[in-house]
Amino acid sequence: MADDPRLILPDPVPVHPKLDGRAEIGRGEHTIVLEGDVINGQPHVLKVLSSPTDYAYYTAADRPTGAHFPVVYADLGEAGRSSRGYPFHIVEVEKLYPLPLYGDTAELASKLCTSYLAACKMWHTFAQDMGRIALYHLTVTPMGWTDAMLESLQALQNFINEYSALPDLIKADNLMMRRDGTLVFSDPVFMG
Repeated sequence: MADDPRLILPDPVPVHPKLDGRAEIGRGEHTIVLEGDVINGQPHVLKVLSSPTDYAYYTAADRPTGAHFPVVYADLGEAGRSSRGYPFHIVEVEKLYPLPLYGDTAELASKLCTSYLAACKMWHTFAQDMGRIALYHLTVTPMGWTDAMLESLQALQNFINEYSALPDLIKADNLMMRRDGTLVFSDPVFMG
């Protein structure tokens, strides 16, 4: 989630029957996260999205899916408008967890963010396209990614190109994990 308090979405949780009475567990620049139900032993959360790019990332028919992407259970519709002018959309997704400080998942996240930042620095002269080129660089440069990670990076690149989004992999805050330790791209895009 956003480090700078000025970037955190200032809106209150919208009034909506699906959201009423749920505890807020996180907030970012374009998202409010509320505790969801536990269904068949799997904790869910409700994400209230104010960014059209985030909404597409979670709900588009051609959105990226696979081992390193969030499981989406339902698009629960709109819930008013954000102060930024976009509709709020409620999406039910699997509950993800913050990255640990140490261990395999933390090392993978660090490698991914560090490699992406290095590629951004390499391609900095391309201004706004720098991030897209840096992501492409991660998919074509041998870096020892697992097949699942390489496929996920390629799927993320395809989504970014299709939706004119920008990748956001510099901060590990945009990565989370499942209980089993699988790294997940929880918030890897922003509006281009």
